[in-house]
Amino acid sequence: MTDLPTVLHDYHAAVDAFLATAAALPAERWSQPRAPGKWSPGQVTEHVTLAYEVNRGVLHGTAPGGAAPRLLRPLFRKLLLAPVLRRRRFFPGSKSPRIFRPGPVAAPPDAALGRLRTAADAFERDVAGLGMDTVDHPFFGRLPIVDLVRLQEIHTHHHRGQLSP
Repeated sequence: MTDLPTVLHDYHAAVDAFLATAAALPAERWSQPRAPGKWSPGQVTEHVTLAYEVNRGVLHGTAPGGAAPRLLRPLFRKLLLAPVLRRRRFFPGSKSPRIFRPGPVAAPPDAALGRLRTAADAFERDVAGLGMDTVDHPFFGRLPIVDLVRLQEIHTHHHRGQLSP
């Protein structure tokens, strides 16, 4: 099992790489979906931001939205989360839960990237400062905090790849 400082370092590097890639995009690309029915880079950025914001709520036990029945959470952890953590990538064609879906119009790049940096830093600060080893996730149940951070890192890398055409 990887220690918390290591996963936080990897998470921070993933956030920095995402922000650098997004900031380097030509302005005209920001609001253009990469393909029909896909999100624009601005919407991808909002989606990643929402993941940090919602998972900050998970850390504090105040995550918005619903939760899976407690009986099913270990099954979801084993069937949905464990393969992602093991393979370090998401299943092809995975759909985002509604709570993580961006709005129809992306915020301007400066605003969106500022919000992302704020959310990512707050998530990192909370993980480091709360002193918890586990968190009660609304869909995966009792989860090691390092797994939640690793999931955010993998998620950020996944979406960074969607910023380029």
